[in-house]
Amino acid sequence: MLLIFTMILVVVLLSRILEERSNWPFALSAITLAYLGNHFFHLAPLGEAFPEIVYLMLPIILIPDVLGVSRSELRQNLGSIVYLSVIAVVIAIALAMGLTHWVAPEYHLTLGMLLALFAPLMATDVVSVSSIFSRFKLPERLKLYAEGESLFNDITAMILFFFVALPLIEGSDVVWSQLQWSLGSLVLESIGVGVVIGLIGYYLFKYFSDSIEQFLTIYLMATMAFLVAEHMQLSGILGVVVTILLFKYLFDKEGHYKKFNLTALYQALNRESAPENSFRAYRKEAAYLGMFANGVIFVAIASIVELSLLWQYKLEILYAFVLTTMLRAALLLPLMAVKHHPWRWGGALTFAGMKGGLAIIMVFSLPADFVHKELFMAVVVGVVILSMFVNTLLLKGFLWWKASGFALDKAAEHSSVGGEVSEARETLKQLLERDTVTSAYNPLVFEDVIEKEMARAQRYHEPFALLAFEHSDPGFVGRELAPLLRKSDYFGKLAPSRYAILATHSDMDAALIVAQKLHQRLEKLPIAVTVYATGDTLSMLYEKLDQALARNNPIDVEL
Repeated sequence: MLLIFTMILVVVLLSRILEERSNWPFALSAITLAYLGNHFFHLAPLGEAFPEIVYLMLPIILIPDVLGVSRSELRQNLGSIVYLSVIAVVIAIALAMGLTHWVAPEYHLTLGMLLALFAPLMATDVVSVSSIFSRFKLPERLKLYAEGESLFNDITAMILFFFVALPLIEGSDVVWSQLQWSLGSLVLESIGVGVVIGLIGYYLFKYFSDSIEQFLTIYLMATMAFLVAEHMQLSGILGVVVTILLFKYLFDKEGHYKKFNLTALYQALNRESAPENSFRAYRKEAAYLGMFANGVIFVAIASIVELSLLWQYKLEILYAFVLTTMLRAALLLPLMAVKHHPWRWGGALTFAGMKGGLAIIMVFSLPADFVHKELFMAVVVGVVILSMFVNTLLLKGFLWWKASGFALDKAAEHSSVGGEVSEARETLKQLLERDTVTSAYNPLVFEDVIEKEMARAQRYHEPFALLAFEHSDPGFVGRELAPLLRKSDYFGKLAPSRYAILATHSDMDAALIVAQKLHQRLEKLPIAVTVYATGDTLSMLYEKLDQALARNNPIDVEL
């Protein structure tokens, strides 16, 4: 086992290096390296225990993904997410079943068999998608669609597989008139489990003051939600997602329960459980654990791949891959039309349909005496592997090809006011220039500047700070700010009336000196200050500035 553990660490490390140095997706590198390692080391125990391993890793993988989801954006785009992860999945499965029954009658596949084949192939891998999307300048809503869909379509696929397909295969009578009620009850009960475990976990989190104890509480909460839901024969994944979303909601709302008059309850709800900077540290650590957990899964997948079996069923694998991809593309068209999104979004989301270990878990769960188990195993594993390679290459190529268009979409998102996207779109050349009034970098360019500075800070351990403020008069900002900027500083826009200064070679002390000058120069406006900390992402830096500005203090520091 020590050899296997060492192999996993090597795979994770090398995959991470390749991702950082050559922008090669982590998932693709991990499974390739794991397959090569399987030729030299004995990794069979991972393959033999594949379902148990993935179930063990599943909550660990889900936690950073759910913690990274914006609740407000999820709420605003809930209809689109539901369409992508539930309605489109059900329609795609139904169409795939009908077409396959018509195209391949010689297999004599029943309704339950067809559902058991195509339900796993609708579950997509959020890690692979996020890894690629993070390397490109894409609209936040497009990222939310891909990540939200990947989180929730897993739930839809698993419910259909375990609670409809398997009973049909095993000969159970499914009364279709009662099916809707049964599935609705299943979803509600799974949500109920998530809510109860989330509340218990949140107050347990508040009880502890030690950061390690709090961090472990988050994982205990997620695993308990999964275990309890699975024990009750409910959806464990849905339980985990609801638990973490509720925990995040309660944490964000601390100090805002004004409507409660009961003193004891008011104090309990409003007592701070952990500072924001500690919580961001938990998110970073969760991301590291999630990366390791994915490494475990990819090594396990590589240990069960039999190329001879995949080659034997190559036509069936190709058919399933092409069919599911085409159906995915077709069912994205209504969303693009209704929401008036550019058609390139549909292309990106089509190629973002990479499959993961969850699909293999489902097909592993088929009864041992199932007549088509070998065929189904080969098809699902083959489609997972094929989608990882083909979809990854197509997605990267498509995003490069349409980079200018996506840059325009992101710029339009930045320039939206009150949720309405500006109708007037500038050319990409104009977007890459400074603002004519304030000489501030436009948001896209400023993001690039920050990311380059983050990379430099990681490599050379050079500190830098971000200072932000809001002002509605660009002319005033341009006049007053110019004398304060050093040659090494960068000045940019984050939103139509929000500006930021990136102060290079600056620790907190140096940043506070600049903040004092800004505060006096800019009519004593509130100034937000933060300093880059190892592991911070761009979104985390922006979150720090948002939280500091929200407190409306003269100078507010968020670490």
